[in-house]
Amino acid sequence: MQPELDQFLADRIDEITAEVTGEIAARVPVYAHLRATEILNVVRDALAVYAGACEASAVLPVFRALGAGEACAGQDVRHLESALRTGARVLVRRTASAAARLYPPTAEYITVMETAFIAEGELVGAAVDGHRRAMRPAVASRLSSLLSGN
Repeated sequence: MQPELDQFLADRIDEITAEVTGEIAARVPVYAHLRATEILNVVRDALAVYAGACEASAVLPVFRALGAGEACAGQDVRHLESALRTGARVLVRRTASAAARLYPPTAEYITVMETAFIAEGELVGAAVDGHRRAMRPAVASRLSSLLSGN
């Protein structure tokens, strides 16, 4: 765990969240309506995992629920994944910058970056999984309708 890194990022959470929101709006227009206040907790959770302050398993349910919620709202999983990866790039860049500022390029810095990249894959994967799981009932219902001729 890197408490200094976690605190450094937490102190800049509003600025980082605004950057994430702006990047997502610019790159994934279907999410241009997002406001920083709507994603603040998700960004905070992701940064805590990226910084090694908590295990990914502690926030995976949040990301699964996020994915499921987007599925229920009718969002395409490709747009969701694109938005998540766009936000993740900002978070990885911010984590790398903070780690470079706090730690010389040593094994500790490398560990932070490995943790961040692993976390990105796990968190995005959980959201996509949540989306797909939420879509299963809808797909099954549509398939049933097609098979029954309704």
